[in-house]
Amino acid sequence: MGGFPTAGAYQEAVQAPDLAFADPELQDATPDLTVLGLPRAITGAFAAIFPVTVRERRWAVKCFLTDVKDQKERYKAISQHLSQADLQHTLPFEYQERGIQVDGSWYPILKMKWVEGRTLRNFVAHHLESKPVLEKLSEAWVRMLADLKAVNVAHGDLQHGNVLVQQSKEGVQLQLVDYDTMWVPALQGRNSTEVGHRNYQHPDRSTADFGPHLDHFSGLVIYTALEALRLDPDLWHRYDTGENLLFTASDFYHPDKSALFEELAGMEALTDLADALRTACYIEPEKVAHLTEVDQQKAGAAGRALAGRVRRSLNELMQAEVTSATDRSTFQRYTMPVALLGVITSGALAWMYSWVGGAALFLLLCSLLLAMAVVNYRRLPVVRRRRRLEQELAYFDQLLTTYEEEVRSLEEKRAEIRASIDERREDRLQELQEEALYDKMKYHFIHQAEQVEGITHKTVVRLKAAGVRTAHDLKEKDLRNMYGVGEKSRARLLMWKSSLEQRYADDVPDDLSPAEERRFNRMIRKRIEHIDEEIDRLREKREVQQEERAAVADRLRESGRYSFASYLLYLLRTGDRPPALRGAPSAPAPRAEPSGDGEVQESGDVEVLPDGPWWKQGRA
Repeated sequence: MGGFPTAGAYQEAVQAPDLAFADPELQDATPDLTVLGLPRAITGAFAAIFPVTVRERRWAVKCFLTDVKDQKERYKAISQHLSQADLQHTLPFEYQERGIQVDGSWYPILKMKWVEGRTLRNFVAHHLESKPVLEKLSEAWVRMLADLKAVNVAHGDLQHGNVLVQQSKEGVQLQLVDYDTMWVPALQGRNSTEVGHRNYQHPDRSTADFGPHLDHFSGLVIYTALEALRLDPDLWHRYDTGENLLFTASDFYHPDKSALFEELAGMEALTDLADALRTACYIEPEKVAHLTEVDQQKAGAAGRALAGRVRRSLNELMQAEVTSATDRSTFQRYTMPVALLGVITSGALAWMYSWVGGAALFLLLCSLLLAMAVVNYRRLPVVRRRRRLEQELAYFDQLLTTYEEEVRSLEEKRAEIRASIDERREDRLQELQEEALYDKMKYHFIHQAEQVEGITHKTVVRLKAAGVRTAHDLKEKDLRNMYGVGEKSRARLLMWKSSLEQRYADDVPDDLSPAEERRFNRMIRKRIEHIDEEIDRLREKREVQQEERAAVADRLRESGRYSFASYLLYLLRTGDRPPALRGAPSAPAPRAEPSGDGEVQESGDVEVLPDGPWWKQGRA
């Protein structure tokens, strides 16, 4: 995660937009300021966003804290697709590879139109007691998911901070921000740069999950939360953490132990929807059903009656996925027969024709089966879950490292301020001296220089043309490069300015006044207090993330291991089947149905296999 500036370094650079930005428009920008007069930064784990104003136009400047090697190509593909899709939920943006200069080096930025609105979480909190508003919000959510699906776009990180809600007489409008993880068809085959907010994402999602299905799980999570809060606003006070919309990552890892899932299951109107979400936690992320897949009407007609059908149909789809997951897949069922057939065929070929041909066929078959076994092994629920937990641990380690670097940078900045108090006091005194001198010399206009021997009217005209209006504007370096002003004239002009400075020497302060001293000390104290507050905030965030990391580490230890060798034995019917995820729904038992002659017989096309090798199952 190294190599890019910290949020604090970007903040210092944005103090001088004309020097920091390459964009001519942003060079004239005025950043929003904190109470200390510093640019306001909205910081996250991977970026810092600075709201700025340029002639009444508002922009969001996104500065990246980490490097993504194909970032430019990703944003180019996303921008092209969104411009063609013309979605009302997304905003145009401009990726600038040479965007901002920090400490002499250039870094990329994202320039996006600033949009006003409440974040999804704040909007919900503000309207908890208004069922009609939450109903409109739920309908708008379904419409937005349908709109994204219609143009083949997946946001990739649907969560409370990335959805802005605008309310009007016509209803509510949803705007999406932060397109770092967005998927469009041109990015097919790549990995995701992130895995999204853990309180909204599938527990098995990894960076390898990158496709049109990315919003299925998070869309279902937010829809379920909105429906639940519409029915029972008190849920908010019991399950809000400040970083979620009812659900947390632990609910998705262990739905069977989740108090929230248990409470939702007891609400008759939410039973099917809660079961569908609970079931979705155990199937592959790409197999989670999209809300609009069970919507037989247009999403714009979503209503309470539709929601009931959505819940029932969604649950049926999810249960169908679980049923298929409990059976041996086609590959698992036929691996051993194919392997035996391959051995027999290879042996026959070797005996009848050539040992070389038989060995080549055998090796080819083994390689093919082994490659397919690896793919299937990585898709096993227990393997996916462990891989996600390992990636989550790595994410927390990177995040904690970022926080430590930020804290260290702030501590160095605090130490530098304390060590340079005298120097800063001297700088402040020089500023006051310059101001006092300017107040006196700004009334000595440049035409007065004609009274100086050797300075002609022509020289004064050239000085005015060059922007010199008063004696204070005379600068030696500017005079050296000024056309038509010779060395003697330059010396006489500087002597004139120097004589004026000596005249007003008594009006220039030698020390800070008591009031200025108090003001200076107060400024230093506030700067240090601000840094201390930032350090405390980062340390609190670090403690929270350390607790989350510990929880993930515990889940990883509990998950156990299932080796590839064990899976090969299972494929060859000589080992136990892969362990199921704890609490995962099982396949329904075969149904007993009456036959045509009145006898009861079992039906159902699900092969429920007992554990253990084939010789313990009575199979050849």
